[in-house]
Amino acid sequence: MTSVLSVLVVAVIIGVLLWLALVDRGRRGGRLSAEATRLGLHYRPYASLSERLREAHFMLLDCGQFRHFRHLLEGSLTNGRYLNLFDYSLITAHGVSTQTLLLLPCQLPDCERFCIGRHAWLDEDGFSETLQHPLQPLRKDQRPPRLHQWQLLSSEPAQLWNILQPELCDWLLAHPHLHIEWSAGILLLCRPGHLLEPEQLEAALDHAQSLIRLLQRQAGLPAGHD
Repeated sequence: MTSVLSVLVVAVIIGVLLWLALVDRGRRGGRLSAEATRLGLHYRPYASLSERLREAHFMLLDCGQFRHFRHLLEGSLTNGRYLNLFDYSLITAHGVSTQTLLLLPCQLPDCERFCIGRHAWLDEDGFSETLQHPLQPLRKDQRPPRLHQWQLLSSEPAQLWNILQPELCDWLLAHPHLHIEWSAGILLLCRPGHLLEPEQLEAALDHAQSLIRLLQRQAGLPAGHD
């Protein structure tokens, strides 16, 4: 009798936790949908990774075990730049990590894939395939002194070294919590383990677009180039 009661108590607790999780997800979806309408964007509660994103081989997405995600906001911003924003989960060495990914077009001619972050947090595990398109870390002599402990990886390290000028280093040091990747003309940003709240979206977009302008300046592109 005692064992049956214990099982029932555990089942009730699990049921309550699942119910609370579903209520929370529904609340988040409603708030994000309202914010999408305000920003002139489209909202979908569920979506799958597009072929273009899969073929870009972002390290974060290649390390992930999921091909679907929640809470997609997409559409053109007032400046014409197209936005993709969604919550994405993956399994890391420390457990499941869920974060809001922000993706924007960012043309950088003659540039190759790169990944920048203050801390290493993306790990392959026993359930994921070995990365088919790994990135190489920059050598010590290719690293700006102020970023010597950062995770700086690229398919062409010398090209990333050319971009890491003082102004970009200043921006990175002012945003040490961000994970940043670039591939196939797309810039990806997120804060590992952090979900953006609807009221934070505009500020996040402003920061992302300031980084795009800076990257394009460092690459020698004229202002306003997309």
